[in-house]
Amino acid sequence: RNKNSLEKIELDMLNPAILIYFYFLVTQKEKNNGNNVGRQRYNPKQRHHKKNKATATAKTQKRNKVQVAYTPKTTGPDGPFPTYFSCRHTYEETLIEEITRESPAAIASSPLPGLVRVEHDGDCSNDSLFYEPIYALQEMPDCRIVSVPESIKGLARKIIEAEKFEEKLMQAPKGSLKIHALVPGMCKGQKDPLLQRRSYLVADSVLEMLKKKFPAARKNAASNNLEEDEVWLLQILLFTPDIAAVSLAQSNRSAGFPFRYWPNPYYPLGLANVDIETKMPSSAYRKLLEAFACWGIQPSPQGTVVDLGASPGGWTAALLLLCQCRVIAVDRSPLDSRLMNNLLVSFVQGDAFTYVPPNRVVDWMFSDIIAYPERVSELLDLWCGRGLAKNMVVTVKFQGKTPSWEALQSAIDIAESHGYDACAKHFFNNKNEVTMMICSNNNDSSAVSRSDIESIYKVQKA
Repeated sequence: RNKNSLEKIELDMLNPAILIYFYFLVTQKEKNNGNNVGRQRYNPKQRHHKKNKATATAKTQKRNKVQVAYTPKTTGPDGPFPTYFSCRHTYEETLIEEITRESPAAIASSPLPGLVRVEHDGDCSNDSLFYEPIYALQEMPDCRIVSVPESIKGLARKIIEAEKFEEKLMQAPKGSLKIHALVPGMCKGQKDPLLQRRSYLVADSVLEMLKKKFPAARKNAASNNLEEDEVWLLQILLFTPDIAAVSLAQSNRSAGFPFRYWPNPYYPLGLANVDIETKMPSSAYRKLLEAFACWGIQPSPQGTVVDLGASPGGWTAALLLLCQCRVIAVDRSPLDSRLMNNLLVSFVQGDAFTYVPPNRVVDWMFSDIIAYPERVSELLDLWCGRGLAKNMVVTVKFQGKTPSWEALQSAIDIAESHGYDACAKHFFNNKNEVTMMICSNNNDSSAVSRSDIESIYKVQKA
């Protein structure tokens, strides 16, 4: 319009802010190109969704990889038939060491966490393998490995064909067969392991087929006794959807412990449910409840027990909650305040190694003291030598990462030398320690049996 106004416009366009604005408009149009490509590519929600999907896929692949990492070969009609033991995962090598100490010719390996496979060569007798290892939670002797693609009923029929059911179950009492549906993830304590639902379906299908021919597979409504004279256990371990290990064996009572059976017919893979929803002073109570489940008895409500080294009170709290018995708790340090004020608890402040119950024999003695194995042996010598308790549950703790077999055997020998029956077990909730179970010949009045325990647990859950 005039020379001055044109010069003013040219000067304004040289303003850096205006230049940056025009640059933004042009570049944004080129990026979008009419379809918002740039915004879609860098959408934060979409990026988050992709990340979650990738993470979920990776987790699924990892679980599947663990599951299919072991696919054993099927066994022929003449064997060889391997034996599987379950144990606390991370203690597979300890169990292998124990087995090879007992049977040097055994060939033992760990194909999966919490599982040990045992075979033998021509110089090794089958009988030498069928004992109860301390570090084993459960045994699956003489396994048949079977495989049938896809079909659940087909796998069930293959299981029945592989095992000698007619030879073993034809004369078995009605209701004497128990079936455990198993998957490897259970060995690690997983609550919802891979293939669990399928294993239940396979076991149910097998049971329905067996019911048609064998009374042992049918429920015996007339008997409520959980301590049968003859118990058969069928274990079905599903390695993959199509491959299973099958073991059928009679569960035998343990010598000196009339309510204990091996293999354990009451808890799949030897894993008892020992969680208590109530807040407890410590988590140590779990291994005590595992001892009760394994033993098949626990203190009666009328009994009096001694808890040595009781502080902070995990075992004392479990005894009060599940047994309702009177507890004499001994320790240098006081218990949890809730226990100190409980009328059923008598707290004795002092040395647990020198305490002796005054003027009487107690029903049970419990000890989870942190001490060298030699001190525990001295404690057992005192209590067993004087007959101060009818039953005992004592933890033997080891130094380092490996057990002291000699120290453990010494503790067992001391108890047995005084006329007690003794055995040891490494439970799922034990660390570098084992739990000893010790009983006298006359303990009927101081304990309740497995059937009573089941009734007590039902009341507590209710």
